[in-house]
Amino acid sequence: MKTHRCMWLAAAIVCAWNVTAFAQLTPAGTEIHLQALANYIDSGGNSYNTVSNTVTLTVAQVADVQVTLAVQEATLNPGGSYNFPVTIKNTGNGDDYYQLSTGALPAGWSVVFIEDTNGNGQRDSNENNVINRTPTLRMNDEYKLFVTVTAPPDPVTGSTVRALPFRVTSNFDNQKYALHSVAADVVNPFSPLWTASVPGGVSGDVTITGGKAIIGSGAGQLYAYWVNGQNAGTTAWDTPVSLGAAMPGRVAARGGVLYVPTADGRVQLVDPNSGAVQGTRTVASGVSIEASPVVQNGILFVPANDGRIYSYDANGMLLARSSQWGSQFSSTPSAPGTTHLWAGTGDGFVVCFRSSDLQGVWSEMVSPGQPITGSPWIDIRTNTLFIGGQNGWFYAMNATPDPTVPHVRWMIDAGAPIVGSPFFDWVAEVVYFGTTDGKIHAVHASDGTSKSGYPIQPRDAGRFLGMPIVVRKQGSTTPYIYIGSDNGKFYAINADNPQEFYLYDGSNNGESFVRSPSISGLSADDVVVAASANGKVLAFPLK
Repeated sequence: MKTHRCMWLAAAIVCAWNVTAFAQLTPAGTEIHLQALANYIDSGGNSYNTVSNTVTLTVAQVADVQVTLAVQEATLNPGGSYNFPVTIKNTGNGDDYYQLSTGALPAGWSVVFIEDTNGNGQRDSNENNVINRTPTLRMNDEYKLFVTVTAPPDPVTGSTVRALPFRVTSNFDNQKYALHSVAADVVNPFSPLWTASVPGGVSGDVTITGGKAIIGSGAGQLYAYWVNGQNAGTTAWDTPVSLGAAMPGRVAARGGVLYVPTADGRVQLVDPNSGAVQGTRTVASGVSIEASPVVQNGILFVPANDGRIYSYDANGMLLARSSQWGSQFSSTPSAPGTTHLWAGTGDGFVVCFRSSDLQGVWSEMVSPGQPITGSPWIDIRTNTLFIGGQNGWFYAMNATPDPTVPHVRWMIDAGAPIVGSPFFDWVAEVVYFGTTDGKIHAVHASDGTSKSGYPIQPRDAGRFLGMPIVVRKQGSTTPYIYIGSDNGKFYAINADNPQEFYLYDGSNNGESFVRSPSISGLSADDVVVAASANGKVLAFPLK
């Protein structure tokens, strides 16, 4: 008898593969043709091969789904809605559509699904199609929609965050589903009294003077809006033609004249009552002016983005030009007296300049290698200068022109870049400033120690790039912080009890508050005015 040594690759081995896992990578209905090969060697050392019949496997359909949320938590006003952008992807291997449903919702809350028609992740005014299922999606196709949440109408302050569940279920196999939730809570609303739109958008701050809010546009025009009264929010005037270029800085108002900086290196002198241009100071052709001009003792000082400060007399004659401090000058100088001014420079210094010839009397490094974009705040009672840098350090300095006096009184590490200017509350002798990690700091002016409970991180805050304003309305002893963040949130926060706050949420409208607000006064009829980078000007009541 012959003995055979056999070595087999059997079809049974192939059929034992995990077909389900294989199908997830291969479209349903795909045919896989398999054959088994056999090889054996007889006792004489002869090798033989054979091939089995072909076995055909058809890939079965397997369902699966992937759900991606761009935003998972939001804060709403009572009765307000928020549209959470959601992407659904068919990760199965065949055509499928998905049923949309909600879980048990807290009392008073509602959730609906809205089709994102153009797929841009921002709900447009014409997108109102309520759906309960997706269209049929092919393998790896995506579908975009909004999970639209509406809060109860009853006002609530700082309520508990609510989890609002929803489910996306395969129609082909209802055992395949994705269960997710979005989170929302309700805070007291901070509703604007009026809004206005600036054509071309804005990049500068609002200046309030003569009962009007003045702001420049990205197209180079200047707009004035009535702040109070029956005409509040309407246009008082606007310049009929462009003043030259975009206006990235704050308009300065002094002595019945508006000093308007432009991006092409000029300062336009404008009548605040009519918008008529009364004169032009060409500082440096083609060089942007981002910071606000300053007038001291009848002299105009202009910080330009070539790293220098220029001074002009009333006739427009150039009087002096400073040395170059870095490649830009984004910090508006502070000029509390008549002989000197202080500014943060493009190369990270705080410099005391002599007004007469713009020579630097002394300098102190604050933010090495990074421009100082905030403006110094000087308390003239104590001759103390407050300033922060993009390296996260905040300083108190002696605001004296005497170079022999030690400059730094104290310094603290805020832990994140400081882009905006500080605000000094002289009543409480506390300095407030914001940081890019979404925090508001409050420190005692005397020694830099933190006010109790600070820093705070307001709910849903983005980056704070502007100056906080802290004011007490007439008849009130409660200080409120007014500040906006770059993700469209604007806050009124009780500075002594930050758990009490009011919130305006413009994030769904594409709003972004990257500059500092302004107030028109302290009476019950006055307002705080903020500008969004998308061109909206909003006036809020004082709390």
